[in-house]
Amino acid sequence: MSRRAYIDWVRGLAVVVMMEWHVIDSWSVSDGRDSTAFAWITFIGGWAAPMFLYLAGVSVALAASARMARGLDLHAASWAVQKRGWQIFGVAHLFRLQSYLMSRGSSWTSLFKPDVLNILGLGMVAAAFCWGRSGSRLGRAIWLAAPGIAVVLLSPGSRLWAWPSLLPVRLEAYIRPVGHAGVFQVFPSLAYVLFGACVGAFVAERRDTSREPRFHVWLGASGLALAGAGAAGTMLPAPTPTSEFWTTSLSLVLMRTGAMTAMLAGAWLWMRRPTAAHWSPFVLLGRTSLFVYWVHVELAYGVLSGPIHHTMPLPAAVVAYAALVAVMTAAAAWWIQWTPPRLAALVPVRAQSSLRPRP
Repeated sequence: MSRRAYIDWVRGLAVVVMMEWHVIDSWSVSDGRDSTAFAWITFIGGWAAPMFLYLAGVSVALAASARMARGLDLHAASWAVQKRGWQIFGVAHLFRLQSYLMSRGSSWTSLFKPDVLNILGLGMVAAAFCWGRSGSRLGRAIWLAAPGIAVVLLSPGSRLWAWPSLLPVRLEAYIRPVGHAGVFQVFPSLAYVLFGACVGAFVAERRDTSREPRFHVWLGASGLALAGAGAAGTMLPAPTPTSEFWTTSLSLVLMRTGAMTAMLAGAWLWMRRPTAAHWSPFVLLGRTSLFVYWVHVELAYGVLSGPIHHTMPLPAAVVAYAALVAVMTAAAAWWIQWTPPRLAALVPVRAQSSLRPRP
């Protein structure tokens, strides 16, 4: 198994969390959503998108570094990964096209609705561009972290800017929430990709195998320190009156980024166990994350499951969620075996060079 399969493992965890929220949000009854259990489900589900964005950033640095190792220069490697980001941005619109064609009464403008794949693709473009501005470790860290911090700091004010209102509503929704015109915004979601790429630049560095434990101890400690700094920030006054903890807070972004960084270190340690070489559903789901995303969203929210939308008591919805995880794991096993190499190349987030299992 790849020495970086732990990144796939964390991504697989994000896939499981994503399915948890989508299934229960779509299939459970609307009554009782003010319960403690549903509040915890919402909290856990809220981690999925930041994890995908952060891990996409990590993979930007890994992919760009791998291209340089194969002989590309700095700017060529950066541009190659930027093109991958634009591909994912295009895939996001293909996904919307499918949803439009399979939905009843949807407006054609839904094709341009910004969702997590849109932001992920744009984030990859931005992170790859910033990664290519410097060939040194410190330079890359500055080029990636500084724009990330700027995005977060600008987020509260972005809700009040006048100029986005001059844009078509679907484009304005990339900047700030506009009713149901968009799901995710550049501010502050883009910061997770940039911060992930900053961490990925350190992960991608070449080092002796004997130095890996020390590096991941440092990585875990840094993540916990960052999460602690974010938690401490919650006790300070909000920097602006428009700053909201669950949407535009610097403290929340720092806490999540720190926790996800520590999670990488924890996953590395977990993948060092004696049985790590055995088949892992999390690694499988992580390597097929785009496929699982595409299929399960249609199953959760699409017309095929329309008769059961908002019909299940919460316990039944939890059971249905577990069943869908099992179904998608089986589907992912089939997909990884039969994916055409050209189609597999569109997948933005992988720790290995191939989706196919090694013999």
